[in-house]
Amino acid sequence: MNKTTKEQYQYLRQQAEKKRASIAEIVRELINERLPKDKDYENNPFFSIGKDGFSMGRHKGSLKHDEYIYGKRR
Repeated sequence: MNKTTKEQYQYLRQQAEKKRASIAEIVRELINERLPKDKDYENNPFFSIGKDGFSMGRHKGSLKHDEYIYGKRR
């Protein structure tokens, strides 16, 4: 793991001063910005698998899973 650079620390310190918050609070905010949101999963067909049971009526699912999930290759 890399050590925190002076530039990173300076950025965190400046943001903390600007927002009148602790550095830990700024780090948490930055992490929360990057965490996936529920809406990130809504339109991805991969996450709809299994909602109606496990059988999709398709054959060779282990070989053609991308085609079944995302549609035909372009």
